[in-house]
Amino acid sequence: MNRTNDAQFRVGLLVPSSNATMERDFHKNLPEDVYVATSRMFLDETTKQAEIRMLEESLPEANRMLKTVEPHFCVFGCTSGGALFGQAHDKKIKAQIEEQTGAETATILSSLAREFAEMNATKLVVLTPYVDELNGPIRASLEEDGMEVLSIDGMGITDNIEIGNTQGNKILAFAEERLYPQHLKKADCLFISCTNLPAVDALPEIQARYPDLPVMTSNLAALLAVRRKLKGE
Repeated sequence: MNRTNDAQFRVGLLVPSSNATMERDFHKNLPEDVYVATSRMFLDETTKQAEIRMLEESLPEANRMLKTVEPHFCVFGCTSGGALFGQAHDKKIKAQIEEQTGAETATILSSLAREFAEMNATKLVVLTPYVDELNGPIRASLEEDGMEVLSIDGMGITDNIEIGNTQGNKILAFAEERLYPQHLKKADCLFISCTNLPAVDALPEIQARYPDLPVMTSNLAALLAVRRKLKGE
């Protein structure tokens, strides 16, 4: 595994099967000579029970298939799935992927922790496309990692195709509706959760609307984790 004389750097990307955004973000925003191999985990709706089934039934097989391309680095591309039962649960997923693929792995939560530390961000306002049963674990996992979540608001979407089709103007409109001035004054980062939400494409609009507030998204954190690995950090 991970032969040192390989010229091609291979990233193994694990995503829910209905995710139509993260793979595209990786191909658009990583260097052309980075090979992205995607392995999909069955997920037909963004609910807690569906994500539990995905992890129990699909993750092992997705890892087994991904191992065959001998990835140098893997990314577990599901924010809410990693956060379901807290930081220890996310670390268990990371360890499982590493054991079953043979490659060092970053999860969204571990990638976020690194980027929040680099930004000196400790007070977050959070937007998601999720229902409350997934927002709760997201909040709890961030708080467990030392963040103060000033607010967290979800769009209430359970259809993952609908999440992937959400346009940037709708994300921005939701932000303007739900982000209150009293929270924005205290916040040092706006975090937009979900690897299937096209928030990376919407970043220019969001940053223009909130020029004094750093913005982080699930996919941006994952992309930065890959770029750090490429640089040997």
